[in-house]
Amino acid sequence: MKGRISQFGATYAGAVGAGLASAVLFSLVTQGTIIAIALAYLAPLPIMIAMIGFGRAAGLVATALATLAVIAIAFAQQVQETSDGALGAAAFSGLAFALSLAAPALWLSFLAALSRPKDTASWSIATGAGRAFARDYYPLERLLAYAVAISATIAVIATIIVSSRHGGFDAALNRADEALTPMLESLAAETPLPHDVDLHKLARLLVLAAPPVVAASTLLMLMLNLWIAARVAEVSGRLPRPWPDIPHELRLSRAYAPVFLAAIAVAFVGGLPGLISAIVAAALGMAFSLQGLAVIHDLTRGLKYRAFLLGLIYACLVLPPITPWPLIVFAAVGLLESAFSLRDRKKNSISPKT
Repeated sequence: MKGRISQFGATYAGAVGAGLASAVLFSLVTQGTIIAIALAYLAPLPIMIAMIGFGRAAGLVATALATLAVIAIAFAQQVQETSDGALGAAAFSGLAFALSLAAPALWLSFLAALSRPKDTASWSIATGAGRAFARDYYPLERLLAYAVAISATIAVIATIIVSSRHGGFDAALNRADEALTPMLESLAAETPLPHDVDLHKLARLLVLAAPPVVAASTLLMLMLNLWIAARVAEVSGRLPRPWPDIPHELRLSRAYAPVFLAAIAVAFVGGLPGLISAIVAAALGMAFSLQGLAVIHDLTRGLKYRAFLLGLIYACLVLPPITPWPLIVFAAVGLLESAFSLRDRKKNSISPKT
């Protein structure tokens, strides 16, 4: 009995700590520094650890407490600046946090913990005794697909809300142009730009690029934090599933390849439909990049210089001048994988013949 009470207390103590940590990390984004933004990128991590390591109830408690803590922190910050509308602004911050970060983190980590006995259809989080039997575990393919849908939906909804609040897409774009162009002019005065650069066009391009970048970065954030959370749970002995073979199992259904190419084509239509298509293309493009990176990890297994090659690849990812190009290459590899099943071909070629 004492053991159960102690375990219960530890579970919910961990959930409370996870919720508060997530709220603090999320609130750091208001500082605007590079370090603060980098730490805010880890805001989903505590919720995911609570869900994967301690179970559904702990994940729900961490999510609810994190949302309330974000509201409290935002309210305190608003009151320091102005008392008018502080509670409404704080409530909006909490709602934005819950819908765009906490709920996706909870849902993806919940799915990652699911499994089912062989030859059954019902998914659940297995107990210690249940894991002793043969089980199927929630496929990484579905996790990645859910993450794509969530990331694209968040960016699309945010774009529609901003457009509607400013009287339509064109009006919102004009307002953003008016606000951003003076900043670019100040920057151009300090850092000379080519004489033929139209700052108004550049401002509009930056505004139009923001929602697709948000979609792609949100997907990367969710998947990276999910990987870290699972590793933490594995090290602590709380991961409710065997560690998956990510290089071989991380993939998108082939059906997404034509959707990705169609979204790129429609993005050139322009206007709000074109921007929404660009958001979908960006989210799928990042997913195919992750698939391409997994393919490279899988296909290079057994190579003598694999460690050096992978180290060079990851070094290229963190070098600002060429950061986009590796992602484009990875996406191309991911599309080739969808078309030709490169990993399965390799596996079949080295399997012993019967």
